[in-house]
Amino acid sequence: MTGEEWGDGTSDALVRVALGEEPPDTVVADATVFDAVTGEFTPGRSVWVKDGRIARVVEASESIPPGAETLDASGLTLVPGLMDGHTHTIHLFIPEFVRALLPTGVTSPVIEAMEYGATEGFAGVRLLVDALRDQPLRPFYTAPALCGLTEEEEVSPLTPAELDELLADPLCLGLGEVYWNNALLPGPQGRRVRKLMAQTLERGKLVEGHTAGARRARLDAYTALGPSSCHEPISVEEALEVYHRGYLVMLRHGSIRKDLERLRPLFDMPLDFRRFALVTDSVDPEGLETWGYLDQVVREALELEIPPSVVYRMVSTNVADHFGLSAHLGYLAPGRWADLVAVPAPEEFRPIFVMVGGKLVFDRGEVLAEPRPVSVPAELLHTVGVDPERALEWAGPPPAPPETGTVRVVEYVSNLVTRETLLSAEEAQEEDLVPVLALEQTRGEQAFWGFLKGLGLREGAYVTTTTWDTPDLVVVGRDEVAVRTALQRVTENGGGGVFARGKEVIAESKAPVCAVASLDPAERVRTDLRALAESLQEAGVPWENPLLAVDTLTSPAIPHLRVSHRGYVRLRDRALLSVEA
Repeated sequence: MTGEEWGDGTSDALVRVALGEEPPDTVVADATVFDAVTGEFTPGRSVWVKDGRIARVVEASESIPPGAETLDASGLTLVPGLMDGHTHTIHLFIPEFVRALLPTGVTSPVIEAMEYGATEGFAGVRLLVDALRDQPLRPFYTAPALCGLTEEEEVSPLTPAELDELLADPLCLGLGEVYWNNALLPGPQGRRVRKLMAQTLERGKLVEGHTAGARRARLDAYTALGPSSCHEPISVEEALEVYHRGYLVMLRHGSIRKDLERLRPLFDMPLDFRRFALVTDSVDPEGLETWGYLDQVVREALELEIPPSVVYRMVSTNVADHFGLSAHLGYLAPGRWADLVAVPAPEEFRPIFVMVGGKLVFDRGEVLAEPRPVSVPAELLHTVGVDPERALEWAGPPPAPPETGTVRVVEYVSNLVTRETLLSAEEAQEEDLVPVLALEQTRGEQAFWGFLKGLGLREGAYVTTTTWDTPDLVVVGRDEVAVRTALQRVTENGGGGVFARGKEVIAESKAPVCAVASLDPAERVRTDLRALAESLQEAGVPWENPLLAVDTLTSPAIPHLRVSHRGYVRLRDRALLSVEA
């Protein structure tokens, strides 16, 4: 059988190499290779690569055909490129996010698109999708369900035709995390989400889940709609509940939460660990610099004495299997893309070199690939349409607690979780309440002032457009002059965050891309965000990540009382509430 008889396709070339009819392009020689099927680490193996895919994994003693380039991997262990099954790009636009991941061994992040769609809808999602193409990594994405606090916050939902267009894209792996409480809502808001879920399943793709707070009957009702995974379990009990209902259990460890140590007892149980994955759920720019990404999650998992074979499956094979990509990724076996990482030993995850599609993108401390630059259409830059003077004239100045009646406030339980608290007027006068403004950011013609208890902000004002799941920007502060200063600057910047004291801007981070991402290099974004966080901490906000405490106030993903431009929203019944109780 001659080479001509096999034709010119990639799979044909792999066949010819396997049959010895032509040489591989590259041989990664004499390594210990992780077998994801058996969980064994087999020494003395070589990986033959042709046209970016693996043609053979053979004994290192087998002769290397003339003409093949040899990459010496002696003394190293090869594992599949890491796959982060659930993540977000926070503050960084895609080229800078890709640049940050190149040294980490993560070759395939699965990115949620909700941030780009919350205000800009399909156009924002298309921008993210186009930015992911032709990058030196192999990223994927999920289409956003765009779940809002109320139907009025869902200003740019995907139409069925738009969702179909995304689902037809091979890079789109399904519908992104669908909040259970939105999916089970009565009326048009819940019906819209359930239709998206059904449409996705009918097209043969997955629906990714979000079960935080759903237990027993509510979890069963949600599960009946077809979600396939969940990254929200924060206890062993919650993890087992979704595991026994057939979910892929994604154990989260990143900037939002670090749950791995708390969930470590799972690995002493007789469970099928093919049903588990390790994910970041995002790492912010500061964390990328000082902590790491999924590579650090792997290191911490190994330090917790989770078996290496289990760890590497949870960050590659299990994710590939879940998303139907196992014919292409997750295994170092013939036919799969040559996406692999060389590390010193199974117990030591420190990338020596990283290969994507048979090409080195990182080698011994040097990044060898450059992210593809992406131009942003003018209509998706500087999308904040607020006129600060007009908006504040309409909304009014920051209020003082009323002197009579009962006052409803958002009280922080942690930096993320809140609850509804009722205070008498006398109690409200004594509490350290901070005014919070939710302002519809495209025109600024709808606004709501409420109060926060426990934020701790003593002075100045902070404005952010990088809020979750909403078209609203959020302002916190008592000082009317500082509020005006910060709001003016954030609109000039086209989005991001600003902390002001009086007429002086103390710190700022620009995010002009759909008002959620920066065009600046990652180092500049990290520096600016660090300065913002430190300014809030110096002004009295107690948490390690004070920006997140404000950014999440608008999201239905986190209980219990949230804010919108029309009022407080109580999640359990989606009641729209005022300050006066």
